[in-house]
Amino acid sequence: MFGLRKFNAPVLRPAAPFIVGGVTVFFLVAKAQSAMIDSEEFRNDPRNPALAAGKKAH
Repeated sequence: MFGLRKFNAPVLRPAAPFIVGGVTVFFLVAKAQSAMIDSEEFRNDPRNPALAAGKKAH
């Protein structure tokens, strides 16, 4: 009577577009962040996390 029951409710198929969209947005934001960190304006900024990681400043 109690416990886990099996219901044939689709979970992954309706959520697939949202999962793909989330992964796409994650990678695009990460790519934009990397591009901004390496930009000319912020390359030698002391707040730049790339300088703390040991990347060579230009």
